[in-house]
Amino acid sequence: MSYPFDIASTIAAQRRHLADELRPLDSDARMDKVTQTCIETGGCLILPDTSGGWGPLYAELHMMGLYHSGNSADEAIANWIKAAQRCTPIPPARVA
Repeated sequence: MSYPFDIASTIAAQRRHLADELRPLDSDARMDKVTQTCIETGGCLILPDTSGGWGPLYAELHMMGLYHSGNSADEAIANWIKAAQRCTPIPPARVA
């Protein structure tokens, strides 16, 4: 079966758009946007346990097919943004 568009490129473009949208935001606004996006797209954000009990020691973020982690939620989100911008191909210029 053939699709009329390239799904991978569409998802990559959405990731790039989200990363560009997240970059200028402050920490609280980033967390709100990432939480909203995870809920809307089936992503996952796991925060480190701060109570001193058993639990993850680092934050994990899996959103729009891209995973990254960090020592805190802020670091995981920043790492996700960098990865999204690095792995999204920029289409070549078309020559007429």
